[in-house]
Parts: sequence; structure tokens; C-alpha cells
Amino acid sequence: MPEALRAAQFTTDTLPRRVRYDAWRHLISAVFEPTMPNGHLRKDLRAEANVAYFGNALVVSTTAEAQHFTRSHRLIAAENLDHYLVQVYRAGVCEGTYGDVRNIVYPGDIKIIDLARPFHTFNTDFDNITLTLPRAALAPLLANPDGLHGTVLHRDTAEARLLAAHIEELAVSAAKLDTTVGHAVAAATLRLVAACLGPATQARDDIACHHAAAETETIRQYIDRNLASPALSPDSLAQWFRISRAQLYRAFPEDGGVQAYIRTQRLRRCFQAIADPTHAGRGIGEIALSFGFVSEAHFSRVFRQTFGLKPSEVRAQASMPPEVGAHSFISDWMRQLGRSPLPTV
Repeated sequence: MPEALRAAQFTTDTLPRRVRYDAWRHLISAVFEPTMPNGHLRKDLRAEANVAYFGNALVVSTTAEAQHFTRSHRLIAAENLDHYLVQVYRAGVCEGTYGDVRNIVYPGDIKIIDLARPFHTFNTDFDNITLTLPRAALAPLLANPDGLHGTVLHRDTAEARLLAAHIEELAVSAAKLDTTVGHAVAAATLRLVAACLGPATQARDDIACHHAAAETETIRQYIDRNLASPALSPDSLAQWFRISRAQLYRAFPEDGGVQAYIRTQRLRRCFQAIADPTHAGRGIGEIALSFGFVSEAHFSRVFRQTFGLKPSEVRAQASMPPEVGAHSFISDWMRQLGRSPLPTV
């Protein structure tokens, strides 16, 4: 018998009032840090989520009352999720800040979030559907994979109407699909999303865009494999890839240049090592040096500026017993995204 897609439901209606907010916070803890607006009581929180796992895509239908949602550098480093969120708003308004991008999303609009980057939003009471796709699967299909954070497809465009209808149908039909069909649908969805988010360019320009995106992804992978090397630098990268420093800088416009990208990735890797109990016997200075930082004092300063915590505070928090329910089925499934083989379509 074919295996049905995995699915789960969450609602605060069946929970005691005293635990509703904490249960909701734990459910979305890998993605957002929620806070209630002034005057709203946590115990009165109303929220519901229906989740379907397609192997290479996650679809979450959510209704909830007004909240702030934040994704900080600390949360990015701690959870190490590298996905895109494609959110269809059916009701409610979302006002957000995504780096230098600020916008307001209205019903019918679609918003794109890059989980590798911080943001802050305020949502009125809302009803939306979030499609989560792994970067490794979607980025190669996009002309500008690093320039989508905070992008809005407005409801009056053909792309928004087509993509919204598809995502809504995914949420409705998930219960009727088996895993084989579901994984094939996820593969097709990746291509539809890429088609709707990519620029309407001529073929020659489109090829050039995809070539540049592929080259940037190759450079990123090389950087991530060599973060521990003290020789890693813009000069060494330019020499290795036989490109100019100006070309290298232009490949990382959303990151403030390649040097800033290298430092950010080193800081995130250090955060993960410091918070990992298996590295408890290593000194913080030793970890910093192992990822290319030449001074523990300088490392501690930029670490605190980035994450809002001292390295020692991250280690102390990691040694505390985990909160009950801190790793929900949503965070578990998000960590598994992209591990399923992608069928060809």
C-alpha cells in the first residue's frame, strides 16, 4: 500500500491557557522568535497550524492572532536552516523589515523570506500558507538566489495568482497524496516557484544570469569547506577561481562583499561549535582560532555584536537542560528538507 505523506496538526484550543503561548513558541522555535503585542495576553493566544511534509517541501497553513516575529543572527546560527519561505497571505497584513528592504504585505500577496538572513515583522491577525523549500534545491534554478529576501509578488500580477493557487492546492490535496507522488509534486513546485520569481529576460541574458548564480554557489561551497584555513581570503579566492576582486565582490552584493560573507560564516560555525555539547572540552579561544580568527578578544567582540551574547553565555545556555517540546515536528521536518531524492520532471 502506498505510504501517505506525513502530516500533523497543532491548535491552542485544546491546551490549558497557561501553556498555549509556550507550546506555540516551541512549535516555531527553529524559524521565528514570536512576541505578543503590548496589551495582548499570552495565555489568550489563538493559533492553529496544519503541516504537510512533501520530502523536499513543507507546507504549513497557519491562522493566528497578531504577533511580532523575529529571526535574529543568533537564531540563524543556532538552528542552521538554509531554506526559502514562500508565504501566501489569505488574510491579515504583515509589515516587515528585511535588511534594507521594508514593505507591507496584504491579502493575496506572496512574500519571500531567506532564512539565512535576519528580519523582523509585525502581523495583524492572519491566515497564510507557507511553502518551505531548501536552498540547495531552489537556488540553482534562480537567476538571483541571494536577492529575494523580502521580495513581494503583488496580488494583481499573473505570477502571484498562479503561484498562490498552486500553493493553496498543495495544502488542500496533501492528505490525498502518497509519498511518491508528493515528492514528484515537490520537484515540479520548485520549478514553478523559480519560474515565477525569475526575471522575464531574453534567453541570452537568462543564460548569463544562471551562469553567474552557479559560479557564486560554487564559490560559497568552496568557502564553507575552507573556513578553517587561515589562508582563506578575497585574494586567495580570486586567484583560485581566476577572477578579479571586483568580480568577486559583485558576486556577494547581499552579503556586503565576500570578506563580510567569510566572517559571517566563520562566526556562525563558531556559534554552532560553542553550543555543541560534544565540543564542551574545547576552549572558546581554541574554537575561534580553528575557524580563522587570529585574536580571541577580537572574536569575542564581533561575536557579541553579531549575536547579542558573549561566547561564554552561549556555552552556558547550551549546557542547560532543554525545554520540553523545544524541538517540534516542524523544526524536525525542516531539518530533513532536501534529503529526499528529487525526481526529474
